[in-house]
Amino acid sequence: MSEAKRFIKSGILLTAVGLAMRTVAMFFGAFISRTVGAEGMGLYTLIMTVYSFAVTFATSGISLTVTRLVASAIGEGKHGDVGGVLRGAFIFSFAFGLSATVGMFFGADILGGVVLADDRTVGSLRILAFSLLPCALSSALSGYFVGVKRVGFNAVVSVFCQLCRIILTVALVRRFAQHGIVSAVSGLCIGMTLTEILGFILILIEMIYDRAKHRVKGKSTAKIGQICGTALPLAFSAYVRSLLLNVEHILIPKKLQQGGESSSEAYAHYGTLHGMALPLIIYPMSPLSSFAGLLVPEFAEDLSAGRMQRMSRIATKAINTTLSYAVICAVFLSAFSEELGYVIYDSYDAGYYIATLALVVPIMYLDHVTDSMLKGIGEQMFSMWVNITDSLLSVFLVWALIPKMGIMGYAVVIVIMEGYNFLLSFLRLRKKVEFKIKPVYSIFIPLAVSVVATLISDRIFIFCGSTAKPIWLTLKIAFALCVTVFTLSINKIRMEFCAKRRIKSKATGGV
Repeated sequence: MSEAKRFIKSGILLTAVGLAMRTVAMFFGAFISRTVGAEGMGLYTLIMTVYSFAVTFATSGISLTVTRLVASAIGEGKHGDVGGVLRGAFIFSFAFGLSATVGMFFGADILGGVVLADDRTVGSLRILAFSLLPCALSSALSGYFVGVKRVGFNAVVSVFCQLCRIILTVALVRRFAQHGIVSAVSGLCIGMTLTEILGFILILIEMIYDRAKHRVKGKSTAKIGQICGTALPLAFSAYVRSLLLNVEHILIPKKLQQGGESSSEAYAHYGTLHGMALPLIIYPMSPLSSFAGLLVPEFAEDLSAGRMQRMSRIATKAINTTLSYAVICAVFLSAFSEELGYVIYDSYDAGYYIATLALVVPIMYLDHVTDSMLKGIGEQMFSMWVNITDSLLSVFLVWALIPKMGIMGYAVVIVIMEGYNFLLSFLRLRKKVEFKIKPVYSIFIPLAVSVVATLISDRIFIFCGSTAKPIWLTLKIAFALCVTVFTLSINKIRMEFCAKRRIKSKATGGV
């Protein structure tokens, strides 16, 4: 199978799996929000801020490190080094994962009672501590499978674990919810921990089988120095940014209360924007995330082999495709925001926040793809400083804007900082890799087509009203999407036909 076909096949597989998982996760989140309420979602989201930092420390950039080193070794023809990279990554992950587990379990009282200033979070933090070691080890093994471009089993494990998590969590939350919000959130954390353990066991079994099947003669030593040299700059960046994100998210409820809201209102508004609206904004990014993740080993291999022209072609295609897709997503999210908020979360407030954040979707999605390409060409240090300054400015803006603007101040912070991060990353990529942007075909045509499609759909389904049932909203969005895809496909065929005619005309001397 050719490299292009393998890339597309892997991307489609990961996209299908990612969309399925995010769809299920979104509706699962809707179930959780309806069960524990907006305040419960706010409490859970707050716990996740500390947990995300613990996961950041446990993984310490190991997944991307393994992907880049494995891909570079293959690109240079040093297949024997892959085993050494994997052994070094396993030692690295075990050390950091175990340290994170011990630190979070024994430090839960301080983290919950002092840092989060809410004793209700202590028990859940202790439960989540047991997921950190398997999470770290799974991250290393996942990076290996992406690096060798065998992502099929990763996808299967992800789907299976997600299903197990949902089944476990639904059962636990329903059982614990009758004892209050704290117990319900604990049920969520137990389900997450058990799922991480199961996922590690499955991917470890597959790694052992895969290495036996593709083993190269000879044995290389564990590449600890190489792993540390690549992972630690990534880890430092991730530590600082995650720490600042923790400060930012801990500040949000406090600053909302400082602005005059009660504790319950602050958690509810925070949970609605960050726990409901933002996941829906990120949901359509699944296809981009799948292909963007595959760009890292592609660019790493091309850089090692000196294939700069191929990198330029891929970058041009990736950026223009991302722009087209993101513009369409932004229009759809904005046009159907009210219905989405009501149907999925039973919340008009969520719909209002969705419409607000839809404005930043093109920048957010393009920044994600741009960042992946920068990582593929070894620009980790630049990304590190961009992320750190981004987080520092975010903390300042949260501190300054939320007491005056309420939760909408946080939405403004998201918009400003996405633009800042994207601008710096985009300019950096432009210096390193040549690419062309075609605004007519990647921005204006998709914008016009998607706007017209949503207006037509709205007129056709006007009898359903803005608070339609899920089936009518699904049909409404599906119709608009079909109109958009059909129109853009016809336009692409027309453009290709015209291009062929021009080429033929030149070849025949214009006769």
